Amino acid sequence: MAEQLAIPDPEWLTCGEVARHFRVSARTVLRWVDAGEFEAVRRLGPSGRTVRIHRTELDRARPGRSAA
Repeated sequence: MAEQLAIPDPEWLTCGEVARHFRVSARTVLRWVDAGEFEAVRRLGPSGRTVRIHRTELDRARPGRSAA
């Protein structure tokens, strides 16, 4: 039987993709995830180290900044 490859879901973005959108490093995005700045986050894999952030988070206020 042929192995099926997972097709990436375009609604869920990698930290690198989110980082490019906000023009920050992927590490900064991970810090935002750890700080709870994003509501829609998936942690994947057995250790939960792989992170995906829902596309709708890009439309919200920029993480790490207070809405003043």
